[in-house]
Amino acid sequence: MNPISLPPDTPGGLEQLLAGELWPRLLDEGRVFPLDDPASHIRYLRLKPGSCRIFLLGEERQGADEPPQGILLRIYDDKERARTAFEKEKTRRPLPSPDGLMSFYDESSGVVGLPFPNDPEIPELRRIYEPDRFRRLALGFLPDQSGGRWRLQRSLTKFRLLAYKPGRRAVLKAKLKFRHLDQDLKERIRLHLKVEKKQSAGQSIRQAREISMATAQCKLFRTPRFLGAASNGSLYAHQWSSGSRIDLSSEDLPRILEGIGSAIAEFHALPLELRPLSPPQLMIDEVNIIRSDLSRLVPQHETEIGDTCDAMISVLPDLSLQPSSLLHGDLHLNQILIERDRPLLVDFDRAGRGYSCLDIGSFLEDLHSRGVTREAQAAFEDGYSCGSGNPVASDHVMIGRGMALLRRACEPLRELDPDWRSKLLASVETCQRYLEGDHR
Repeated sequence: MNPISLPPDTPGGLEQLLAGELWPRLLDEGRVFPLDDPASHIRYLRLKPGSCRIFLLGEERQGADEPPQGILLRIYDDKERARTAFEKEKTRRPLPSPDGLMSFYDESSGVVGLPFPNDPEIPELRRIYEPDRFRRLALGFLPDQSGGRWRLQRSLTKFRLLAYKPGRRAVLKAKLKFRHLDQDLKERIRLHLKVEKKQSAGQSIRQAREISMATAQCKLFRTPRFLGAASNGSLYAHQWSSGSRIDLSSEDLPRILEGIGSAIAEFHALPLELRPLSPPQLMIDEVNIIRSDLSRLVPQHETEIGDTCDAMISVLPDLSLQPSSLLHGDLHLNQILIERDRPLLVDFDRAGRGYSCLDIGSFLEDLHSRGVTREAQAAFEDGYSCGSGNPVASDHVMIGRGMALLRRACEPLRELDPDWRSKLLASVETCQRYLEGDHR
């Protein structure tokens, strides 16, 4: 029996998967790999009305030519739409996975299955697991290419899949070893690899290079060094960083957060002209989309959701008079490591020019959700205020916190949390409270 109550427009195939009915049948038919509890192996879930995308990860093999066991399920309520998606996929002639699995269409559930690393929107993803092709692509990351006279030592080359957003990008930790064909030379490198669809990769590569150059001389923090992009225009790499996660139980947490606040202030002050993030009018459009999405998920609470979104829309124009800052765009604790007692900022996929209160609010709300004390949160704010020549008003910080709550309100559902409804409504209620001036 399905342990989680799903939205009313959830495709039936997803309900069958979570109820434990679908996977055993697909396994008996030789279409998928064995999993004891498929729901616990979901690493990505995106729900839309009548359809969804799910990525399930099985055995995490790390060999140079052995991709992990994984499968992307595209599930539709409309069987004709599912059939059309599969017919389109067949024309791309994907190769079988190392386990001999092929793309498939299951008519009774409306499921289209694509074994990893088959991704019709990121065809270059497969190249990472083809050592001869990957060697040629990865030569650009070596300090001395020497005319391509390097051999990739497969037995010492390892990949670990860190994140995968189907149709958009995959992120891997790579450990490579090259041996020169003519000289007694060896190169060992550790990389943070990203492979992205071509439509967006060019801009991501330019942005990664510019941020790396702009932050190289920063005093209060550092970022991973950009190493370059491969010749296919879809693969790029940063130097792997061995920093540690922030220990929330540490007695030094207030001091650490104060240092992070100062680091974020230094980052915000960089005169780097990246793409502009949403101005107030586009943020209003975003809030209206969020209103529609949340109301669809919990239609009986449409009024409360609408009231909160209207309150947010009414205050967003206040931001238009604020100066522009360089923003991280998705600031939370997982984006910060500590390396040699200094913050290391990572993952700038959503960086751009915008309003500093959005980064500050996002980070504070993440601290709050993790149970960090108000005193420790205040240490971050103090560090930011001391490092910034342009302190942010508390009312604007509350706008940033409210936007973070609305943007993350669906996360419990994507994580298949049985209490996703109550947590979604709690986010909406807290956002409303912030906008009414209750800063507790």
